[in-house]
Amino acid sequence: MQKTTAMHGTAFDAATVLFRIKSCADVIACAVAVSLSAFALMPSASAETLVIPGSGNPEYILTVLANAYNTRQSEHRVIVPPTIGTSGALREVTEGTASMGRVGRPLKGKELNLGLTYRPIGRDPVSFVGGAGVTVSGITTQQAIDIFTGNISNWRDLGGKHEAIRAIGREKTDASLQAIMREIKAFENLQYHDNVKLVHLDSQLIELLDRFPASFGFLNRSALSGAKTKLIALKLDSIDPSADNVDAGRYKLWTEIGLIYKESSLTPAGRSFLEFVASTYGAQLLRANGLLPSAMQNANR
Repeated sequence: MQKTTAMHGTAFDAATVLFRIKSCADVIACAVAVSLSAFALMPSASAETLVIPGSGNPEYILTVLANAYNTRQSEHRVIVPPTIGTSGALREVTEGTASMGRVGRPLKGKELNLGLTYRPIGRDPVSFVGGAGVTVSGITTQQAIDIFTGNISNWRDLGGKHEAIRAIGREKTDASLQAIMREIKAFENLQYHDNVKLVHLDSQLIELLDRFPASFGFLNRSALSGAKTKLIALKLDSIDPSADNVDAGRYKLWTEIGLIYKESSLTPAGRSFLEFVASTYGAQLLRANGLLPSAMQNANR
């Protein structure tokens, strides 16, 4: 009887050991699986978040490009923060705070000696713009001048509704205004009327254009897509501010937006994003948002 008990005890002990061994194996396998899953979710050593500070002119279109880039690949991530201006981009990249910046115009003067590479993205038509309530489809060059100098103050004088024009101007360092001054010399020394509201950022301009349906200003055309209301891109001297008209040389007001960086500081994410912007798909996004892709991009299509 004692022997049977011992045998039963031995059998019980063996089963327990086998159960424990199996349980232990399951736990180990589970732990390995969890570890592998965690490892798979970890970003690779080369993964990078590329922040591109700078001008407000290319902010909207670069946001479109960044979102598309982030969707089409998962290794890197591109972020386009609120504007700090072209001067801010030059400072950040020169000082090494950022590896890449965005600018609303090509480099010039002393900027050419900063050791930076300028990569053009495309030409963006600069358009005179009316608020959502404006019924006029176009203006002449002289009428644009007269609005900002106060000689024209009501949309009725331009064939529109009887409503006061809320004109919004920019400082002379603004890339869009510089594009206008390049072709319309009267804007170089133009003195805004006291009723013209002066703003310093594209976001402020768009906010006012959205808020006041009878407003009037000027802006690079791609930025209009960032408005909450349907702003009116006005024809100038009967010519539509389109990429096709810029390409054909019919529309003269445009600004070239681009990216700046130091060759020695360009990261893998930066190179990858440049390749994406220069791709056929990148050029399609630019066209879809009213830009004429640069010659460099067209060469890579």
